[in-house]
Amino acid sequence: MVEKSIQFYHKRISISLNIKNEETCRLASELAGITGEAMTGAITVALQERLERALRSRSVEARMQAIEAIAHRCSKLLRDGPSAVEHGDYLYDEHGAPK
Repeated sequence: MVEKSIQFYHKRISISLNIKNEETCRLASELAGITGEAMTGAITVALQERLERALRSRSVEARMQAIEAIAHRCSKLLRDGPSAVEHGDYLYDEHGAPK
């Protein structure tokens, strides 16, 4: 059981989270053992990190920037630049029919 207290209108309210999934408990225990944290701390950090990743992945601009960065890195690998090879040359003959 994971417990958390929050301040609410100058009163402390205790909130508990009871995890009944064996795999989740095993993962939390393993993570806590590796990091040296208590299970509550390990779960808190894991949830914070997952939330940050989820929020970042929702950003369209962030995804577009990542794609552009990948395209830029890949274009350097092509000998004559990204426009040196037309995919149509490999897929279609001189009449436009599939090869």
